Amino acid sequence: MKAVAACSLALAAGASAFVAPSSFAGSQLARVTSAKSALSMEFAGGLIGADGPEPTTKNFDPLGLAEKGDVLFYREAELKHCRLAMLAVVGMVVPNFVRLPGDIFQGVNVVDAHNLMVEKGPMVMVLFWVSLFELLTAPLTWNMAEKDREPGDFMLDPLGFCKDPEKKKRYQLSELKNGRLAMLAFSGMITQAVLTGHDFPYLY
Repeated sequence: MKAVAACSLALAAGASAFVAPSSFAGSQLARVTSAKSALSMEFAGGLIGADGPEPTTKNFDPLGLAEKGDVLFYREAELKHCRLAMLAVVGMVVPNFVRLPGDIFQGVNVVDAHNLMVEKGPMVMVLFWVSLFELLTAPLTWNMAEKDREPGDFMLDPLGFCKDPEKKKRYQLSELKNGRLAMLAFSGMITQAVLTGHDFPYLY
């Protein structure tokens, strides 16, 4: 129960922080909903990050999900989890060194933080803003095969990192790889935090 509570706090705290790629040109990615799409000959619709750096890691999809459902929706979900997990990892480490001002933020570990924040009130505001963000952006994820929008794209690129197509691809792949690593990292960190009862680096 404590692990679930801590996980909720770490994930909820960062729902809107990561910057999405620049706007998507529909011609660069086919609208893929099944293996019958225009890109059916490419694994997972040819999405960036669908294969690995080695020949033996390509087309890893033992459950065949890439052929059974909406690949674009799956990528949207993956990116959201990647971004939340990256924020969650930061949220697991930073409080051990820096705390927000206020008595309620002092002397509490990451495992017990969720229940305490619910009891004291701050979690209510976090839940409100995260829920509002989800409600406002939910329509973007419906029927993605019919939209001219790339998964994860909220048209937020104020610094113009993705103006160059080649750099954009590199940034997108980096985001995926770091996000996937963060999902594994957070799982290990929260498990160790509960088992050991210690703060970072969660060793016995």
